[in-house]
Amino acid sequence: MLPAESVLFGERGARAVVSVTPSKLAHVLNTARQYNVAAQELGQVTRDGSFRIEHKGRAVIDSPVETLRDAWAHSLERTLTTR
Repeated sequence: MLPAESVLFGERGARAVVSVTPSKLAHVLNTARQYNVAAQELGQVTRDGSFRIEHKGRAVIDSPVETLRDAWAHSLERTLTTR
């Protein structure tokens, strides 16, 4: 059994995240199955401004999108100015 961070961020094999409307989910999964491509639903897009990932029923990431965007956009700058 792999730890959550390996499951979430491991770089084993080629992967893609596809976002579709709920009404098209079944079609996408069926198409993947038809071509023997592993596919699964990972989550749902919401409009509440939060990003949440659960692993085995437990939240492993739960943060406002703006906080995550700020960390992504400014992490190098902050690292360089604190050294």
